[in-house]
Amino acid sequence: MAVGRRIVRNRGIRRSEAGKRKKIELSIETKDFGPISGGKITLKPLTLFIGPNNSGKSYAAMLVHSIFESYTPGVLPKGVPPFFRRPFFDMPESRQIFAEKLFTLTAQINSLEEGEELEIPKLILEKATNKISDELYVKRLGEEIIRSYASPLSKLIRIGKKSFALKINFNSRSIHLACQKDNLKILEYPKSGIKIKVKVSREVEGIDIHKGKEGEYSVQIGRDLRENEEEIMVYLLADSIFDICTSNLLENMAMPCYYLPAARSGILQGHKALAASIVKKAPYVGIERLEIPKFSGVVSDFISSVITLPEEKGTFYTLAQEFEKELIKGEIVVRTLDEYLYPEIQYNFLGTEIPLHRASSTVSELAPLFLYLKYVVEPGSVLIIEEPEAHLHPGNQLILAKFLVKLIRRGVNIIITTHSEYLLEQLSSFIMLTKVEPKKRAERYGYNKEDFLKHEEVAAYVFNYDKRSGGNKITEVEITEEDGISQDEFIKIHEALYEETLKLRRDLSGDV
Repeated sequence: MAVGRRIVRNRGIRRSEAGKRKKIELSIETKDFGPISGGKITLKPLTLFIGPNNSGKSYAAMLVHSIFESYTPGVLPKGVPPFFRRPFFDMPESRQIFAEKLFTLTAQINSLEEGEELEIPKLILEKATNKISDELYVKRLGEEIIRSYASPLSKLIRIGKKSFALKINFNSRSIHLACQKDNLKILEYPKSGIKIKVKVSREVEGIDIHKGKEGEYSVQIGRDLRENEEEIMVYLLADSIFDICTSNLLENMAMPCYYLPAARSGILQGHKALAASIVKKAPYVGIERLEIPKFSGVVSDFISSVITLPEEKGTFYTLAQEFEKELIKGEIVVRTLDEYLYPEIQYNFLGTEIPLHRASSTVSELAPLFLYLKYVVEPGSVLIIEEPEAHLHPGNQLILAKFLVKLIRRGVNIIITTHSEYLLEQLSSFIMLTKVEPKKRAERYGYNKEDFLKHEEVAAYVFNYDKRSGGNKITEVEITEEDGISQDEFIKIHEALYEETLKLRRDLSGDV
């Protein structure tokens, strides 16, 4: 059936323009997922995960990444709106069944006069939304979680429990999921929340889709299509309804998401040796078993991104150079040095290029961030960084905080796992700077007008062991314009250290 020869125009369903921040309307509730017994996370332009080691911070960060990857699989080429990847449309059986249901409306569509409208029944829209949700969450999210954690779903259930549960709230809608054994199951589907009205028009060729006010769409069908190709009309109408329901579900959600894992400097230095060993064994494929190391999805994505860095400079190339100059007094460069055209990453210091394995730990730890900013990350992206303060002197952590704030001001959404009170203190200062006039910020503190954070742009969560549940609980940290980010967790540690120091001094002085 030559359905593709007809025109389907989508008007008003596109994403926001590049460079403008997309508002993240995503919160996640978890129960018995990995080491996490329970808690809720609501993402903001800057989201901070705080807590001791092995408390579930990385589990939560990888879950966020998995969700965004299921919305926007793979890395999108620059300038291509995520919606136009059309990731959920390879469902021929579902579309066939759905189109067959629409045939019941044929008589009503055929009876429409010019200017008359027919509203698509809510039940049909709910069925379309449910089919898309099955593809998006049961299939795609399930596969993405398995890939990201390099683990069967059953192994991600908290020890001693039989299932884990997720509640994902997005775009004022919610979906409830549960995992039992090795399958995700939808317990409650999101509501479509839309209205679609069908019209017939002489001025339209094929089908034309218009977006009206919030949640309302108009599908105009060409009169020639209705009168001469009824079956094609129904299939195109089915496609249009799927397009609208998909766009409605993914509104402001399909954002490229990049993950910088912990130990990235080691991964960056070792990726060439790994690739070389695989290339050496390539001639033996089919003759002997090819052993490939097992990586989590976030690590394999990271390696892939570094190997395939685009040649074109990104939006933040100049900002990254400023960042490099202030932090490492040099520049991270990418060269193609060998016959396999494999990229070599080096540290350029005073005109001398130094291999990354001979550079300082600060340089090698920051190199991936510089490269992502130069070539990969764009406004509207989500950037997840595990322990950005690793191997950084406290003074350099303050510089890092300043550049993270600049990225947030320019439209990047950032999620951080951290143990650093220096980093949190500096971010708190940027929150408090909102109450200082821009001119005074420059004169008194030496900052630019963009060096500030609104307290409503920041969310912080602490991950701590909960005796009652026997797992780690996620608790939101208070953030105010006057005091910034609450430091209660670190204050407790300082108080414990202070008490111990007092005891030691008493014992050493001979006091009872």
